[in-house]
Amino acid sequence: MKKIAVLIPTFKPGFYLEDCLRCLDAQTLSKDDFHVYIALNGPNEGYQDYIRNITKQFTFQLTYSYIPEAGVSNARNFLIENSESEFVVFIDDDDLVSENYLEMLLAVSNESFMGISNVRDFENDVSETTESYIGKCFDSIADTETSKFITRKYYSSPVAKMLNRNMISTNRFDVCLAIGEDSLFMARISNKIFGVVKVGGNATYFVRQRVGSATRSSFRRSDEVKRVFYLLFIYFKMLVSFKYNAVFILTRMVATVMHLKRLF
Repeated sequence: MKKIAVLIPTFKPGFYLEDCLRCLDAQTLSKDDFHVYIALNGPNEGYQDYIRNITKQFTFQLTYSYIPEAGVSNARNFLIENSESEFVVFIDDDDLVSENYLEMLLAVSNESFMGISNVRDFENDVSETTESYIGKCFDSIADTETSKFITRKYYSSPVAKMLNRNMISTNRFDVCLAIGEDSLFMARISNKIFGVVKVGGNATYFVRQRVGSATRSSFRRSDEVKRVFYLLFIYFKMLVSFKYNAVFILTRMVATVMHLKRLF
């Protein structure tokens, strides 16, 4: 069993998927220590051949799967359930990672602590990056930090971190959500995470600012209102279950309410 499963969901992939795989092929970590899993979801005509053609040029171990149901949550859940490893790393198909990304994360991650990396945004080339919403707090976090309030931005997305599979356990991404599923997933596994440890060596996760990506798409106001109340209900149940850090869950609820206010 490999130490790390790198999980990459992809929908109607373009040239950026090849860029993503190329940076994994350049990792300083031995290829004996990680396995890449790709799940194409949604339409497969043309895209399946594209993936099979570009993956021939890479030397890391790879497993490709196709699932007809579209949706990043469906794909991620499939990849979780159909991969084997001690640790799990999520990467979006249009993003990139530094060459030492996996090696540095593996050096600091364990069953209790989640390794986290810096995060930078880019449009065309990683030589020209800008500050990221998540990454802007990286420098201010202690090398080892147990406060979920201080590190709450790193619980808003499954990327830029390494998770022990025991942290994930039976939790899965909520397929009822098109936005907010990342934060909810991280909140649900937060009670399995004692704290975070920052990587060294300037290991970085690079987020591509691409028009058409899910995070930059607009949704109908009525759907957003339903989504917000759905999330609030789930977070409230988590809060009264007394299984989670109350202050942290309250920050999730406040952030959700603030989004609702911005709709009006």
